[in-house]
Amino acid sequence: MAPSSMARVTGRAGPEAPIDLVQLATNTLGNRDLEVQVLHLFKSQSSSTLQRLASETDASIRLDLVHTLKGSARAIGAERVAAVCENLEGKMKSVPDAATAGLISAVDEANSYIRDLLEG
Repeated sequence: MAPSSMARVTGRAGPEAPIDLVQLATNTLGNRDLEVQVLHLFKSQSSSTLQRLASETDASIRLDLVHTLKGSARAIGAERVAAVCENLEGKMKSVPDAATAGLISAVDEANSYIRDLLEG
């Protein structure tokens, strides 16, 4: 992440930002190259997970997908995505095919933020 990319999202830093950059830096020990790698990985994995979630009919696999995404989100500081995953996990225990619109929205917001960071 170059300084110019950070400047591009400065208006969306802080508690309202979809990614907690301090948490990301902490989890990557301040290694900028590693930050970029894990952000790319999250973007790819989260998109793939949403696609699989949309087509998967097995309730236990759907629950595992959401749980895995929650862990990935926490690893990069995407707490809003993690919170939506946690809420969805609870719903899926009683309603296996619970709607995922909120999760899609949260992931889209985080991935858009990541694109801004990386393309800046």
